[in-house]
Amino acid sequence: MISSIKVYGGHHRRIETPVSFTLPNLKKKEFFLIDKDSGAIIPVQVKELNGKSELSFVIPFVEPEQEKEYSLVEGEYPEDNEWIVKKSDGVLEFYLGDFHVTTYRFKDVVKPYFYPLNTPKGLSITEDGPKDHVHHRSFWTAHGDVNGVDIWSENPGHGYIRHLKFINIEAGKVYAEFTARNLWTTSRGDKLLEEVRKVRFWRTFSRNLFIDYVVTLKATFQDVLLGDTKEGGIVSFRVAPEIRVKGGRGKIENSFGGINEEESWGKRAHWCDYYGPLEGEIYGIAVFDNPTNPRHPTYWHVRNYGLMTANIFGISYFERKPGKPGNYFLKKGEKITFRYRIYIHKGSTVEANVPLKYIDYVFPPRILV
Repeated sequence: MISSIKVYGGHHRRIETPVSFTLPNLKKKEFFLIDKDSGAIIPVQVKELNGKSELSFVIPFVEPEQEKEYSLVEGEYPEDNEWIVKKSDGVLEFYLGDFHVTTYRFKDVVKPYFYPLNTPKGLSITEDGPKDHVHHRSFWTAHGDVNGVDIWSENPGHGYIRHLKFINIEAGKVYAEFTARNLWTTSRGDKLLEEVRKVRFWRTFSRNLFIDYVVTLKATFQDVLLGDTKEGGIVSFRVAPEIRVKGGRGKIENSFGGINEEESWGKRAHWCDYYGPLEGEIYGIAVFDNPTNPRHPTYWHVRNYGLMTANIFGISYFERKPGKPGNYFLKKGEKITFRYRIYIHKGSTVEANVPLKYIDYVFPPRILV
């Protein structure tokens, strides 16, 4: 039985950093960690994965070049504030204890989406179906040209993303997650693409929120051309009205220092952050592009009126190049996977340490067992 786990922070200060790693099958599911220096108790979540045990927890704090050691203790974490997922007709509701974090809406909709997406104050940081762009559904995935079919707008003739089933739904002391299988179709129901969507919500001590978001598109039924268009986003947000740059008091920043739409729209960046005031306090949404994603770093279709999407396809618009250089072709049977981390945070880009959180995502700490 493994009794000790060490975390090496590397060159960076680590603050509330999610980590997962695998061990031989522990045959038990209830564990927690004890910091050998401070005695602090840290929750652990265990998941059986291909005959092994995946352990997940959030590292509270590690200094640069520091090695922290924890005791792995069998038993139940002595607090009851954990994730709860409630499934009812057409929705999954996510709670952290009694607090409503978000709702996933998957029935009788054009495309599955999350709304509300609540800050710790209980105010949604996103907007669903604003009058200027009714197809902007808070937090969603879509694309405007799939073999010529519009699965972005809700104009006449638009396509659909249909929920088929949940492969898994889990909730515990550290995270809640689900994996869903979806079907992308024409307006008539003709099959275009199969999608598998995996979403994990991490609990943190500060009540900031990390969401790991993985979308795999597979050309199960035919060859598929994902067309060059700015109208789309594999991960997309419409921020609350107060947070907009135009009409609100918000701000956009990206990893290269670009400010607002004028310096961020159509530009490539490792991350993009949209933040502003909600009832007197600053909250924001940062989206991190994973280095394994196609055409990393992604292009951003981000607007002062409140839209922020990661879009690798609209190159002819973003680069003002002729032709369709953003087209992406999948032969029948091929697939493409996109990975992102979303950081819902209090404070501005600087105050929320957004660049440091991106480093945590792409260069995580080392786990030594």
